[in-house]
Amino acid sequence: MRNRGRKARPACVQIIVAGKGGTVVALFPITSQPPQAGRTALEIPEIEARRVGLSIPSWIFIDEWNLDDLAKSPHIADPPPLGALSSAFMRQVRREAAARIRARRYRSVPRRS
Repeated sequence: MRNRGRKARPACVQIIVAGKGGTVVALFPITSQPPQAGRTALEIPEIEARRVGLSIPSWIFIDEWNLDDLAKSPHIADPPPLGALSSAFMRQVRREAAARIRARRYRSVPRRS
């Protein structure tokens, strides 16, 4: 969750890459606002949103994500997780994000301390 001059926002940790430099995670933003034209997002099914305590409706953006070092990041707060989305829905998120990567139609934003 962010808290530096912006509202706290839930994010979905989807892809974890462990390497020499630490553990890098891809954080997909979640919002209760419908995506604007030109953006790609998946609507989170109502049962999934209820399970993790999100507003209904909610969307997860799959055309842009932040990359951050999980252990060192000042951008990630340490609250308890809201919950877990189902593995079936997360597979859908991974498939859609992978398609965006293959088509080179995404934006990945590295976060720095």
